[in-house]
Amino acid sequence: MLLIGFLVWLAVFHWQTQRALRWWFEQQHHWLCREAEQVRNGPLQNTFVMRRQLEMNLEMNSEMNSERNSEALSNPLTQQPAWMAQVTQLNGQLVGQLVRLSDELSPPYLETSLPLALQAWAQEEGLSGLLLCLPSRWPVEPTLRVSLLLSMLTHLLRGAMSGGDGPAAIALELAERSPLGIGRIGVLTIRLEYPTVAAARAAGRSPQWALLSRAFAVLAPGRCTRRRQAQRMVWQFRWRLSPDPSPPDAELRLNSD
Repeated sequence: MLLIGFLVWLAVFHWQTQRALRWWFEQQHHWLCREAEQVRNGPLQNTFVMRRQLEMNLEMNSEMNSERNSEALSNPLTQQPAWMAQVTQLNGQLVGQLVRLSDELSPPYLETSLPLALQAWAQEEGLSGLLLCLPSRWPVEPTLRVSLLLSMLTHLLRGAMSGGDGPAAIALELAERSPLGIGRIGVLTIRLEYPTVAAARAAGRSPQWALLSRAFAVLAPGRCTRRRQAQRMVWQFRWRLSPDPSPPDAELRLNSD
């Protein structure tokens, strides 16, 4: 009887794990599709416009050459200040979009320090009312785990803000714990303050949160929990840290501002 119960539990666990991993894969697939669409509508469109502007300028210069306009020949680009301003603007937009895309695909400081990566992520997201509490030193983490944490943080916060009553304040804290008999563990805590208890209760009901927790448990590996305290939703990601001490170059250098 115990064997049958264990086999049933094992089958359910396997099914839940498969479902969570399939869900996370779908989220990443949708994210990549959105990034590809932004590339098509952003950098590629800007590149086409810049190319067309260059072609038009060459045609205009060719006409000037045929008319033997010595002033235009000596300094043709200064004859088109509006064109130059437009190309400069398009180039700036293109560079900004490519930098954003690069940071999305490979966030900064993945191999350097988790606190630095979190700080860069927070600046990129531009979240208003975000309070960061990060340690000055941290052990070197596997790149895949840091990338997973950032991806899940992004998904969690965007999901929390997609409803009508999003969080009014967000606090993110990274800390190290040393429970007896377990060793050193990393703890990333996210506190979301909602305007009402009803909003906090509704935010915690989404079925995707259980899938996110299961996916983190398998991929990190670690543990992800959530609980509600009145108007506050508290998320915690926990995982075992490497026993190696933090090297000097992993020290966090917070911006003066």
